[in-house]
Amino acid sequence: MKPMKEFTIRKTPPAVPLTFDTEKCIGCGLCMEACQMDVLIPAAEKGAHPEVAYADECWYCGCCVMECPKDAIKLHHPLMNQTRWVEKASLLAKGTEK
Repeated sequence: MKPMKEFTIRKTPPAVPLTFDTEKCIGCGLCMEACQMDVLIPAAEKGAHPEVAYADECWYCGCCVMECPKDAIKLHHPLMNQTRWVEKASLLAKGTEK
């Protein structure tokens, strides 16, 4: 029987749809251009990552993540949109499927 993977708790509050890795971000602004909902606004400092201004407007589409050339953006889906998959074979092995 295959052991279940350990469950990790999300460390970001649900109101923050995305976070930036400040070590990787070059402040190019491509994520702002890609965002269809204009969630991001330019940073006060030149070369810094954009600020999340309208977090409630985020559709979690991932356009900003895909556009980032440095892979500096992490998208945090709301808890209700997150799922945990279990392989059917493991359920059959336990005899829980009817």
